Amino acid sequence: MPKGIPLTEEEQARRRKEIAQVAIQLILKKGFNETSMREIAEAAGTGKSTLYDYFATKDDILISYFEDEIQTITQSAQEIDQLPITAFEKLRRVMQKHLAYLLENKQLYMRLTIEAQRLGLESQQRMAASRHAYQDLICRMIEKGIQEGSFRPIDPVLAMRIILGTMTPVAFTTRPTGTPEEMLDVSMDIILKGIQA
Repeated sequence: MPKGIPLTEEEQARRRKEIAQVAIQLILKKGFNETSMREIAEAAGTGKSTLYDYFATKDDILISYFEDEIQTITQSAQEIDQLPITAFEKLRRVMQKHLAYLLENKQLYMRLTIEAQRLGLESQQRMAASRHAYQDLICRMIEKGIQEGSFRPIDPVLAMRIILGTMTPVAFTTRPTGTPEEMLDVSMDIILKGIQA
């Protein structure tokens, strides 16, 4: 727990998030290996020992930031999942939100994807666990669609992977065939109409 004036859990969580955001901007600018914990502490306006109260390593910072971002996307998808609309429309809306996030954070996403590959196995597994929660939610949407008769019986895990697999070429293509939103609409039509009953 951070030393000095006691902070509430909410204040600690907010400060942790602030430090992670400062650290990520520094890492994006200088590179993961080139950024030291001392530099992160200075940029965050805190002492190095206080930084270590929040994060033991740079890996911890990267993972924490990644987990927060995935949690935000997952929460948005959960809200859509509660709407009284068809599974078809739920999936479309979730992917629209996903695309909007990727477009808004394009450089961050590309750089973090590269930096995350340098992490150790345990750290990679922790990040995978966060991704799986989001992926599982999409699988459940597909399963509900099968139950309600909107989709024919298919492998929901494979369908989820195919749907998420369309996001990268839509957001990062060098040969666009329309706006990212238009390309997503076409992609979702191809995928979802292909699994309609």
